[in-house]
Amino acid sequence: MEKGIRSTPREMDRILRPKEAACVLGVSRTTFWRIAKAIDFPKKVRIGARAVGWLRDDLLAWMEARKK
Repeated sequence: MEKGIRSTPREMDRILRPKEAACVLGVSRTTFWRIAKAIDFPKKVRIGARAVGWLRDDLLAWMEARKK
């Protein structure tokens, strides 16, 4: 996990909607959706009939792996 980012048990399971996920990655929502199509990107979690999200820790792990 990235230095300085600490997860509490509640945040570890947090599901981020696309807008929040884009903020975590530091990109626009349009760029986020473009990146989300990548094969190695974390799988989305279906929240409802028309809502999806991504696990916060999965996104952070994906970002860390991309740095290497």
